Amino acid sequence: MSALLQEQQPVPGADPAGLLLLLPRPALLLLGPAGSGRSALSFRAALLGASSYSRARALFLAPRPLERLPAGGAHAAGAGAIQRIHFLYPPSFRELLQLVASLHETFSCSLSLVVLDGLEEYLGSCSSPAMAAQLVALLLDTVNHFSQKLPVESAAGCKLVVSMRISGEAGEQAEYFWAIERYFPAQCWLHPSTEEIADSGSQGITKLIRARLSQPGTKDQEWLVRFDPQGDMRISLHPCEGEVDGCTASGTNRPPEA
Repeated sequence: MSALLQEQQPVPGADPAGLLLLLPRPALLLLGPAGSGRSALSFRAALLGASSYSRARALFLAPRPLERLPAGGAHAAGAGAIQRIHFLYPPSFRELLQLVASLHETFSCSLSLVVLDGLEEYLGSCSSPAMAAQLVALLLDTVNHFSQKLPVESAAGCKLVVSMRISGEAGEQAEYFWAIERYFPAQCWLHPSTEEIADSGSQGITKLIRARLSQPGTKDQEWLVRFDPQGDMRISLHPCEGEVDGCTASGTNRPPEA
């Protein structure tokens, strides 16, 4: 996820696209309320996954096509990266489940990244939390399959990024969250800031999002994501709140028990 949330200027001594593939965990859950930039960051992840090496391919799954491709990432990922992303739009949970179950037969090429954007929309037609857990288990089995097919230049294996709209008041979705979160030891929570910056040219408002990555065994990391009035995205490292206590995840980040 570090690669998703880097400023467009490369970090000294690190390749931003390579950082995504060096995540110690194979799966990341991207969480946040409506308007928190989840789709934009998911698409940026797909771009970086597709540009990780010359033969890399990424798969982007969503309930429907994006209204427009989010700005602020295509040129940073490298020329031709978007041509190496396969976009598929299964309209229901049942069709998504069937698609994921057959991906190992559908794709002859090796995938370096699988992105599922908008999981919450599929949960509306999901019969039970157990079925949601089955979907995630199939996704993890799929990325494991493609990891074994990847060439040596991608030793880190295939990764999985799933985005889900959720807030502190999760309501009926909470039971689905508790059913799937155990599959995602790495979670990134997006918190829209109450602070907005007026554009100096009077062209609109710059929206600020605080992104916090938590995973076992490491300190939490934070970034500040800025969306300008034109939709361009800029990302920079942000000092983690609570640094004095090791920056561990706060219980307020998570939805209440169902």
